[in-house]
Amino acid sequence: MFKAIKLLMSHGMSGYLILIAAVFCIVIAIDRLYYLYVKISLDAKAALILVQKEILSRNYNNALQICNNHKQVPELTVVREGLLAVENGREAMNSAISAAVLDVSRGCETRLSFLSLIASSATLLGLFGTIMGLISTFEAIANADPASKGRLLGNGISEAMYSTAGGVIVGVAAMIVHTICVSKSDVIVGKAQNAALSIVKWIEQSERSNG
Repeated sequence: MFKAIKLLMSHGMSGYLILIAAVFCIVIAIDRLYYLYVKISLDAKAALILVQKEILSRNYNNALQICNNHKQVPELTVVREGLLAVENGREAMNSAISAAVLDVSRGCETRLSFLSLIASSATLLGLFGTIMGLISTFEAIANADPASKGRLLGNGISEAMYSTAGGVIVGVAAMIVHTICVSKSDVIVGKAQNAALSIVKWIEQSERSNG
């Protein structure tokens, strides 16, 4: 591994850019995976049942208390924003719910575009490094001793291929992490949207039953 890093660094700007891309990929991957899989909780089934029961009984304060006790659950965050705006009318409640779902979506998708950028650019950086490495190799063997040209060419091509390999590894890793994060983000946002529809339905049912 350290040999590969040294070879990438020996390729000048392209090698350093690939290493920088790898560092950014690792940092962003850790941040996004922690947020989506650790910080955010999707274990809200029992809490949602309790919230539904309280809303149907028009005990909005009790429902809010349950939501406040589960601040890391996006679904209950959406429900809480709807409950806070319910006294301001249906239009205000719908706006608050939509804004809450949008906030959940933004939180999940933050910095994911950078992973996509790294995935697409790292491979190109590797190709660029390989081309520059081959150019340097051919320049070096142009005036070299004929007996050593074969060895220089082989060593030069071998070193140049490290740029391609490094770029591909970083690009594939970024693509895998991006796909995993986008998939998880879609699940979280989908649950938040379902919660938004549910609270509107629960409010309507509570108003009809207590009307």
